[in-house]
Amino acid sequence: MNCIKPSSLVLSKLNYAVIAGLLGLSTHTAVAAQAQAQEQEIEEVVAVGQRLKGSAGAVLQERQNQAFVADIMGADQISKTGDGDAASALRRVTGLTLVDGKFIYVRGLGERYSSTQLNNMYVPSPDPTRSVVPLDLFPSDIIESLSVQKSFSPDMPAHFGGGNVNIRTKSIPSDFLFNIQVGTSYNTSNSDTGYFYQGGDTDWMGRDDGTRSLAPSFVEVFNSDAGLEGDINTTLDERISLIQDLDWDVGISEKDVSPAMSFSVSLGDRFDTEVGTFGVLAAVSYDNEWEVVQEQNGASLGSLGCEDKCYAQYYSGTSTEQNVRWSGTLNLGYEFNSNHKFELTNIALHDMSDRVRNRSYYDANETEEGDTELRRVDITYEEREMFSTQLKGTHNFPEYKNVFFDWYAGLSRANRDAPGGIDIVYQTNLDDGVFESEQLQDVAATNISREYQSLHDDVETFGWNMGIPFYGDGYELELKIGGDFSEKKRDASNISFGITHRGISDDYTFGSNISDIFADENTANADFYSSATGSGIFDDGTTDGDAYVAAHQLNAYYFMADYFLADTWRITGGVRWEDFSQVSIGYQAHTQLFDSSLEEIQAVAIKEDNFYPSLALTYIMNEEMQFRLNLSETTIRPDMRDVSSSFFVDPLTEFLVRGSPTLESSNLTNADFRFEWYMPSGDNLSVALFYKDIENPIEMVELAGVGGASPQLLTANASSGKLAGIEVDFLTDFSFINADWSALFLSGNVTLSDSSVDLGIDDSDGVDSLFESQLKDALDADTVSNIVTNNERRLVGHSQWVANLQVGYDSPDGFHSSSLVYNVFGPRIIVPGTRGNEDAQEQSFHSLDLVYSYFPNFNSKVNFKVKNILGQEKEIEQEGLTLWKQETGTELSLSFSYEF
Repeated sequence: MNCIKPSSLVLSKLNYAVIAGLLGLSTHTAVAAQAQAQEQEIEEVVAVGQRLKGSAGAVLQERQNQAFVADIMGADQISKTGDGDAASALRRVTGLTLVDGKFIYVRGLGERYSSTQLNNMYVPSPDPTRSVVPLDLFPSDIIESLSVQKSFSPDMPAHFGGGNVNIRTKSIPSDFLFNIQVGTSYNTSNSDTGYFYQGGDTDWMGRDDGTRSLAPSFVEVFNSDAGLEGDINTTLDERISLIQDLDWDVGISEKDVSPAMSFSVSLGDRFDTEVGTFGVLAAVSYDNEWEVVQEQNGASLGSLGCEDKCYAQYYSGTSTEQNVRWSGTLNLGYEFNSNHKFELTNIALHDMSDRVRNRSYYDANETEEGDTELRRVDITYEEREMFSTQLKGTHNFPEYKNVFFDWYAGLSRANRDAPGGIDIVYQTNLDDGVFESEQLQDVAATNISREYQSLHDDVETFGWNMGIPFYGDGYELELKIGGDFSEKKRDASNISFGITHRGISDDYTFGSNISDIFADENTANADFYSSATGSGIFDDGTTDGDAYVAAHQLNAYYFMADYFLADTWRITGGVRWEDFSQVSIGYQAHTQLFDSSLEEIQAVAIKEDNFYPSLALTYIMNEEMQFRLNLSETTIRPDMRDVSSSFFVDPLTEFLVRGSPTLESSNLTNADFRFEWYMPSGDNLSVALFYKDIENPIEMVELAGVGGASPQLLTANASSGKLAGIEVDFLTDFSFINADWSALFLSGNVTLSDSSVDLGIDDSDGVDSLFESQLKDALDADTVSNIVTNNERRLVGHSQWVANLQVGYDSPDGFHSSSLVYNVFGPRIIVPGTRGNEDAQEQSFHSLDLVYSYFPNFNSKVNFKVKNILGQEKEIEQEGLTLWKQETGTELSLSFSYEF
């Protein structure tokens, strides 16, 4: 293989130069009308209504006026459900389900089938396994509204399957604002004793103080010709120095965790001057919480150790996790007049997760119950953060036939640092069931694994749109053109190595605490090492592709027309053209050499351009009722890691995942039909039908593990897929029973759908489908017909039914508000089965929450929440066995806020 070896001094610039070379391979009408009407006298109107309907009115009006099918959730509605971040709030939206607490599935399609924007702009992702942004990163107190557009329009990204999620943050206030909120919470699962370790001095800030960082001495040896394991000239003293440069103060001990605490402060105002109006909004928030849960995991499904089917490895024990989150926003605005506005939005988000798991470990090959049993301890520390600066302008020109022009520019970066990960297996020695001693597992191939990961994502984006409205006898027409442009660069690395048990003298392997075993007085002693020079103590587990650079570039232009006829028909449509390029280049382990030749890199680079049409037809029956029909064509492109053949760990299942270098984009044909009824009282009802035809859907299939190794998943192109369903959404009060019951309301939604995917496995035709060729390449096999259990099945992640229900009460005097909120989803495939095994499915989870708010006066609010009242466990099952289970507990929280 021919490798490219750039100079280390220009490495970064050359990397992106190579990548760059490969990549080379309707609201304005209303604004104008408002400006024309400014000279007219406006009658003062005082509106009085329930708190829910008053807050929901604006988003309902926006949904009604949209040309395309969309669901919108406002800040007050989020407050009603008590959800703390965007991910949790979005599961209340019709047809949306939440996976792993971070990712939203729209209409049963996985997170890769949706796109996420922040204030209509592209943003980077700190997730190492996905390009989509984990939505738990956005705290609810910075959110003004969440918009989920379910039918494609030309002014949004063509990477569109289930929908587009647009997180719209709070903007400049209309008046002086100063708000302070403090709170605390407690989870019933925290009554169990947790396990934790020393950590760093600044963990409370959500930042590591360098305690967990990889020592410079390791960076040096990794980049040397001898490598971590050294050569024949490496001395014992050199290896002792390396061992002692690692942080070994990670021995766990029992811990009673503290209740959570949080606070937030926001300050804003608007100032009128002779040269225009200026505005500012600043806000900070902080949250520190602990959670102790019981977990179970299974791995390597087969018949080893049992007569029928069982897992060859099984874990059960306690997980203790600390989460620290903080955010900050600074928004500045300027209005020259009502026709010219500028806004600068600055957002900083930071999230730290520090988890310790102490679990019993059954291994069919090693465990001898009553004689030799196992215990596994692992520590995972992770910091995620995102910084975004966005500048946008809105300009209307009434003097030039109401031409409008909008523009935006954004610069965002996301980082993920996960230093100091450690995984240890202890062996418990028993005599007829009575404890004798504990030591590092006495198996030659076992290591104490250490891992250090980092990821940096940068996105530059800008765009514009302009248009002009026309008015005639019985019609209105708005024409709009625009452009969207973005560039994304990613630099990621993963360093993993082991301290081998076989490299330690037997007498020194005994102990129940890693801090004691690797105490300085032990590691400084030559007798600690099984070799006179310490050789064999290290095992470098870093492989080619663990470090990589990637980039994509998108240039898009679109044209749209929005036509109203006799206030009865609305026809909106247009076309979007996108030129998309993407490439991902891996490095050879611990080198500055690309692991592929230039020709191989060019072969897997994605470069495509296409037109994506969209049409929306709305029939407005009257002021309350309307019918919508949307038709469109879109695409779903592979993520940056999907085309790499190197493995990474899926954080939910802990399976190894790899991509297919020949992975292709999926093409979708979408159809939506929806009836909407908006009643004057605020009650509303909508019924929607949807259908999607998917060519080459991107799916996952399990590759059977070998010799007890972790199961492996392959990302590949199936032949075809389909999805169809119905959604019902409603809101009503109980005044139809009695006028005194108008303060009580009921809202909810239900989605019923079905999907199918044909992988394309057929040995009889003598021709390999795309899926067959990708699976054969991954397995290096001649046939794959006996690998996959179900050639036809539902789409991965698809729930056939999803339901939400909310019963609320707003007292007539305005002092009390309460909601009982229920959410449930149907079973969904997480891991497709292989070799005759059934698909692994996440089971239904019934979530029931209670939110109560008390308003002592106009300025203050007391909020009490009970989350997960039912205390149900989360579970993934396969063949009637538990692949993964987690106790969730019931959370009680109390907060107080005061607005000056």
